[in-house]
Amino acid sequence: MSIDEYRRRERAHFLRRRRENVAPTDVGLPEGVRRRTPGLRREEVAVLAGVSPTWYTYLEQARDVSPSPEVLDGLAEVLGLTPYERSYLHSLSRQGSCHEPRIGCLAESWKPLEDVVNHLHSSPAYICSEYGDLLSWNEAAAEWLMDFGGVPESRRNILLWLLTSESAPDRLVEWEDRARHWVARFRAEVPDWRASTRTSFLVRELSKASPHFHFWWEEHQVAGPEASVFHLRHPHRGIMAVRTVELLHTDPTGTARLIVHTPLGEIREEPALSARPCP
Repeated sequence: MSIDEYRRRERAHFLRRRRENVAPTDVGLPEGVRRRTPGLRREEVAVLAGVSPTWYTYLEQARDVSPSPEVLDGLAEVLGLTPYERSYLHSLSRQGSCHEPRIGCLAESWKPLEDVVNHLHSSPAYICSEYGDLLSWNEAAAEWLMDFGGVPESRRNILLWLLTSESAPDRLVEWEDRARHWVARFRAEVPDWRASTRTSFLVRELSKASPHFHFWWEEHQVAGPEASVFHLRHPHRGIMAVRTVELLHTDPTGTARLIVHTPLGEIREEPALSARPCP
């Protein structure tokens, strides 16, 4: 199967999921009689976007059709897509090749990022690929998250840690929000995930090991970087509020993310224990 066909399948799935999330009243249509499925009908999306129902059906059937940027923008308006979702829809409609992600080692051009990570002593920081494969981390990350040096290289991935480890739900107070966001980021970064040995392995492993991942993956939510605030829990030191700052470095070898969790205020004591989610 070609990369373009992979992308058409992803585009079809994405359009169906977004269409199911739009109520008729959201686009000025009467609610009408009971519907067999949630959201808008295909023909309603087509009419509102100014395309033929048959042609739009071809899109949701992953047929080999090539919508123009103007048509994609029209569909984005009807479906109420966010700017990042709109960009994702456009990316699914481009032709081109994919590259196999780098695992385990930094490209030479990424080495300066590692110097930054190592000079951040109080802020947990790490470098990962666009697919979440961990390439470098500092002592603060090992202390507050996990020392990934003890993990086999093929499983040294932030998503695998978040969704399959026992430690992640304890270390992240808002574990579900963080895990959902990373799944949405991953989905956005891998429009042709089936075409890559590494990304298809990650999806299979996560689907088998985590019911959360399977459910969130099928939702087909996508997200971009965010300067979020959340809390890390240390088993002995307490809870620390952090703000995430992310820098992207892109060159012909791929994209690396430098992620820093900057502490906000003092570490506070652990509150009374409450039920924590299991991945």
